Amino acid sequence: MPRTMEVVPTSATLGAIVRGVELGCVDEQTFTAIETAWHKYAVLIFEEQTLTDDQHLAFSRRFGRLERGLMMSSKRLLAHLSNVTRDGSIADPTSLQVRFNKGNEHWHTDSSYKRVGAKASLLYARSVPDTGGETEWADMREAYDALDNKMQTWLEDKMAVHSYRYSHAWHGGLELLGEDDLARLPPVEHPVVKIHPATGRKILFVGRHASHLLGEDIDASRAMLKRLTEEACQAPRTFKHRWREGDLAIWDNRCVLHRGHPWPMDQARDMVRSTVAGDDLDNEWAEVC
Repeated sequence: MPRTMEVVPTSATLGAIVRGVELGCVDEQTFTAIETAWHKYAVLIFEEQTLTDDQHLAFSRRFGRLERGLMMSSKRLLAHLSNVTRDGSIADPTSLQVRFNKGNEHWHTDSSYKRVGAKASLLYARSVPDTGGETEWADMREAYDALDNKMQTWLEDKMAVHSYRYSHAWHGGLELLGEDDLARLPPVEHPVVKIHPATGRKILFVGRHASHLLGEDIDASRAMLKRLTEEACQAPRTFKHRWREGDLAIWDNRCVLHRGHPWPMDQARDMVRSTVAGDDLDNEWAEVC
């Protein structure tokens, strides 16, 4: 590890605070140390960063190609998760901008409703409220290990159907996209038990985008997926971070779930996120490099 870089694990089974690194100028030795820590802790928090959009994107690309926005016409690589409008005012709580982001308050892994789910997400805090607005992560490696042998065996060959229409219908997702865009997001299937490509650990792959189990009764399997998620996202497998301006978090969507916490809607919370696409070379959502 580079002499100036310090990694401080949390008391949970995942997560670490990284100090002594300026993400705008990371050399190869430091990046190797960062990636090693990321595979171990799954969530890393970098404090006191001052990143431009270009620096944010450049660091993100060290992990792979980036995802483009959901709309066919979109070339955006940075998503604004914010209740601040373009003119700097606080958005109306009933606006689509605010309603759409309410979905983030439920446990999920980014882009699992796509054929190739996201690899990493990098969230950068530009403005934070006085209270609330935390982000919380859950360790799905340890969640799998905590299952009894009978459940592990039963889940081994199960496939879950992940659906944008299912998970986004209630909070504005179907208003945000047109029918042509929605047609590009058909339901997809993912194993409920996955193996992490870098660590070899088994992972429980669930969350709010998972509609039901393939070949099982829809209502019963939805109840099971909900119960598995709730039981998985318990201490000591959870880590909640109270944001400060300049914090950047990177997490591994392949082995953690995450959710945002609410905050007073008369206060600004302005975050910007890049998403590293899954490693499949045929990933239609990834930027062309």
